[in-house]
Amino acid sequence: MEITEVDKEDLPEILELQRLAFFENSLRYGNDPKMPPLPQTLDELTEESEGQKFIKAVIDGVIVGTARGCMDGEICRISKMMVHPDHQNKGIGSKLMISIEKEFDARIFELRTGHLDEKNISLYEKMGYALTGEREQITDTLWFVRMRKDRTFIR
Repeated sequence: MEITEVDKEDLPEILELQRLAFFENSLRYGNDPKMPPLPQTLDELTEESEGQKFIKAVIDGVIVGTARGCMDGEICRISKMMVHPDHQNKGIGSKLMISIEKEFDARIFELRTGHLDEKNISLYEKMGYALTGEREQITDTLWFVRMRKDRTFIR
């Protein structure tokens, strides 16, 4: 597996991966087609990716995972970390998280995940993140929970 920066040419493949990876999540929330980022277009993904550090995990020429991050003041906000369902539970998510964290000189890292995404929450806790208690309602069935990590926990 190789982890490198995303190129603009990768975005159509990443959009397909994003829909596949987040469709599985949407099932936990009543199969909501409005669940972010399922309805995102290629133009929206292209615009969103500008100004972010965007990395991909590639196996045999196929993108199997991605992670994004950007600075917001002194906080690095990590978003839309995803791994293809056929490649989950193989350490790819952990490697992506470590790689994206190393890209930033931040004291605090934050991310959001769905309140029912127990597997994601468990991974992030193993990576040193803790639930902050903050929740944001996104759809009728989905709440994002915020998780935070101090730089002293980074490997």
